[in-house]
Amino acid sequence: MIGFILKTQELGADYFDGKESHSFGKLTEKEWNNTFYKHLDHHLTQFGV
Repeated sequence: MIGFILKTQELGADYFDGKESHSFGKLTEKEWNNTFYKHLDHHLTQFGV
């Protein structure tokens, strides 16, 4: 998980702006950010972290 977070930071926001999601189509940088946060929060909560 740490590696995934570091890789995401290395790629930077511009990499994600307009990038297509398999589920939602093209997303903005802000939409990707919100999706990453909600997904990570969901799993951390799921495992009581």
